[in-house]
Amino acid sequence: MTHYYQLEPEVPGELGPGSDVDRSAAPWVIRRVEFAFHDWLGDDLITSDPIFLVTAAMADKLDESGLTGFELREAAITRASEGLDMIEDFESYPAFRWLDVVGRATVDDFGLDLEGALVVSGSALEVLETGRLDQCDKTPLSP
Repeated sequence: MTHYYQLEPEVPGELGPGSDVDRSAAPWVIRRVEFAFHDWLGDDLITSDPIFLVTAAMADKLDESGLTGFELREAAITRASEGLDMIEDFESYPAFRWLDVVGRATVDDFGLDLEGALVVSGSALEVLETGRLDQCDKTPLSP
């Protein structure tokens, strides 16, 4: 039996003005992601509703993992106006990729529940934990 976990990653920013999101559709249709950082504590998985991002290093691990329920897409990163005072070394931030979650919760390795929360299998969590997830809340789901 596969165990699943609900993850609540760090929220270090917001969707930037370069994002293209159709909020009139259900679920929202996301065509382009620009993530505007306020600050960042270093986790390899981050979020701002309704998207998730992973560092390029974590994207490589996920790409090689054989896990299901996600696609890796391009994402632009910028510094939000709120981050101008908080982030002095933005140039040192790694590249990020958009983790487009396309799977079904508790069926695929990556999925979204009915409220849009990220649900991952134990195998997916193992891969994610090879990176840094210090700010991510992990809640086991009942089998």
